Amino acid sequence: MREEISWWMKLARRDLWRASESLKTGDRAAAVFWAQQAAEKALKSLLLAAKGGFPKTHSIRRLFEELGSNLGLSEEELEASYELTQYYYLSRYPDIVEGLPDEAISSATARRAVDTARRVVEAAEKALEEASKKN
Repeated sequence: MREEISWWMKLARRDLWRASESLKTGDRAAAVFWAQQAAEKALKSLLLAAKGGFPKTHSIRRLFEELGSNLGLSEEELEASYELTQYYYLSRYPDIVEGLPDEAISSATARRAVDTARRVVEAAEKALEEASKKN
């Protein structure tokens, strides 16, 4: 596996850890932001492995479309992963929510985002492992 692929997956895992820690401390905006980042970087790692590159986008849907695989995620899990994209913006820009992002993001939403990102990262790791066994 190219070292660059490993870098992206390591960052995905680190961002997932950041999301989990943010959730523990009640920083809901950070939790959803890092959840989105974890899923994005995991998918970009896979795209590097499969296609040698990835588009410059934060769209989880577009990254899945580029990948051409749902990684074994259910339709419900896939739809939840697409929702992560909004958190890239929502958590960072108060004009989107017309207030503080933490006040607009519920604890349940933050937990769901972190759980969804965990499923995407784990599925991406599994796909990378399977691909490395074939090579």
